[in-house]
Amino acid sequence: MKTFELLSIIGSIVAVGITLGAVVIGSNANLRAEVRTDIAGVRTDIRALEHRLAAVERRQARTEGLLEGLRDAITARSSEAPPARKGST
Repeated sequence: MKTFELLSIIGSIVAVGITLGAVVIGSNANLRAEVRTDIAGVRTDIRALEHRLAAVERRQARTEGLLEGLRDAITARSSEAPPARKGST
């Protein structure tokens, strides 16, 4: 009977080991799927930020152009001779 008990204990240990291995492998596969989903979400968010940043850069360039034009207009106006004032006498 001792041999039978020993074989049943060894068989139980092997069965539990196989079951735990299957659970770990299944969990690992699920974890990988979740990580892939998260990475896809992060990539989508990064692309959205890239588009928003590009829009901000375009608006900033437009604003800089307008400011340069305004500066040039003010500079051109100040370099002209001021109009002669007519005095009231």
